[in-house]
Amino acid sequence: MIMRNTFREALNAGKPTIGTHFLFNDPDIAELIGDTGLFDYAEFAAEYSCLDMQLLYHLARAAQCAALPLMIKLDQEGQGFWAQAAIGAGFKSVLFTDIRKSEDIDECHAVIRADTPTDSGRMGVKIRRPALSSYAPDQYLEDLGSLVFV
Repeated sequence: MIMRNTFREALNAGKPTIGTHFLFNDPDIAELIGDTGLFDYAEFAAEYSCLDMQLLYHLARAAQCAALPLMIKLDQEGQGFWAQAAIGAGFKSVLFTDIRKSEDIDECHAVIRADTPTDSGRMGVKIRRPALSSYAPDQYLEDLGSLVFV
């Protein structure tokens, strides 16, 4: 199941949002944050934590139980790979670090945009978590288009 990006919807509607950060690599934390009902999103500060693809899946699944969109903050080294892995797991926002020039913005943007002639991105269809529930190409493009790029 693809979770709606309620964080993106709030931003598009011009509504203020409130989020929180967490460093713990325990999926229960993401679910507990969502269960409070106090936050529009939570940021997993992966730049200061340890992670692997399995953890990203579990964090996204736990947050989805509480309808909480997740953002990931990545370390500059390897952030392209980890951004795509987090999106494939179900994260709804990516916070890139160490942006120093306009070319860095273009590079980060290309990493998370669809690999289509019109989007000029490098994110191909990944056989990851959303694909398990018949991730149709139109849904895939819509989901990628709703990502919050910070």
